Amino acid sequence: MKMPTNGVAKDIRHFAGSLLVFFLVIVILFYLTRYQIPTENAQIVNTLIGMIAASIAMVISSITGRNPDDLEAAKKEIGALKMKVDTLVDQKDQLEGMLIKVQDDMIDRLLLVKALKSDELKKCKCNG
Repeated sequence: MKMPTNGVAKDIRHFAGSLLVFFLVIVILFYLTRYQIPTENAQIVNTLIGMIAASIAMVISSITGRNPDDLEAAKKEIGALKMKVDTLVDQKDQLEGMLIKVQDDMIDRLLLVKALKSDELKKCKCNG
């Protein structure tokens, strides 16, 4: 069977692993309510329970579909896109400035050509 390549299989594995850890914590808590731990093993059991309890936040975030790494990656991507937008806006402003300058130059040239033609016509009428 071919596994999907779009990240669905990864999400399914994370979800299943998270549920396994969650049920492991539930079983440990049930065991601790039923049986007493010998004093020579109490520190080891407390350490293991502490480590599992520390991973509960990641387990819950994985079960609910929230991944802190995805959030950081999205923040970085948003920052990069904001930089691109700022660059594009600056380039657009530069292009508009160049276009306005070209239009002003073109209008000045057209006015100059018309003025020269008008002067030539006045000279011809006066001389003629």
